[in-house]
Amino acid sequence: MLRRFAGLLVALLVWSAIPATAAGPNLSPQARRDLAVLVTVYPGLITAIEADRTGRIMVVLADGTRLPYDDGRVRNDQQALDDPDLKTMLAQPYPLGPVAVEPALHMSPGRRRVEPFFLALYGHSKAEVAANCRPMSFLGQTIRFNTRYGAAAAFGRVEAELRELVARHPEMRRYLLPASGGMVWRTIAGTKRLSVHSFAAAVDVSPRGNPYWRNLPPGTNMLAVRQGFPAAIVETFERQGFIWGGKWSEFDLMHFEYRPELLLLARLARGEAVPLADITGLVR
Repeated sequence: MLRRFAGLLVALLVWSAIPATAAGPNLSPQARRDLAVLVTVYPGLITAIEADRTGRIMVVLADGTRLPYDDGRVRNDQQALDDPDLKTMLAQPYPLGPVAVEPALHMSPGRRRVEPFFLALYGHSKAEVAANCRPMSFLGQTIRFNTRYGAAAAFGRVEAELRELVARHPEMRRYLLPASGGMVWRTIAGTKRLSVHSFAAAVDVSPRGNPYWRNLPPGTNMLAVRQGFPAAIVETFERQGFIWGGKWSEFDLMHFEYRPELLLLARLARGEAVPLADITGLVR
């Protein structure tokens, strides 16, 4: 009897040590939504959604990278910028529509980026990113843009719409040209984080004409500066999956980057019936 009890105890201990992957991870509604959004906008990038031995949700990317969706860490604002997990990266809602109020301090949706995620998206080195780029027309200029996961195609659609907009409203040209972008492999000043320009997935429009918040004198009406940028240009970029740095707390009026996941989350948040990819087959 004692031997049978000991055997049963060992069996129970072994069973309790089996990781959650045996039945697949338990996804919260937020995690299921966030991961479905990523699978929808970047098809093929996520190859599996698993649980590690602690039950933590792990996202497996096509290059073999494994990233925690939520690593359980509590972050302050700086830590959220420097080292976010996927949940943190997607947490700040991007505001669609015209800018009506000043964003709250540190509310800069899109500035939190999980760098290994972007390396898997666009290339792991300067040479690899460059090989994934092709020259794209931008209102008479040529800008190299990353072809992976729809970035260059979306940029091309933006350019086509902007050409029509400028034809109808020539005064818009000064807000757009000259533009800079393409692949500029560099870290963000004062940080160790790669700029999204490193991945050739962003463009800066008329850098001299569209101010950066640090370069404005004290007392400047920041809301008026944001609202002075043509909403029609912002809407054109947003329609194709680009976010605008003018909606960041520390604003960057010239900056647009391809972040279709944030635009899709914003559309879902305002109640649009947007079809999402079925992630059932990815959950292990």
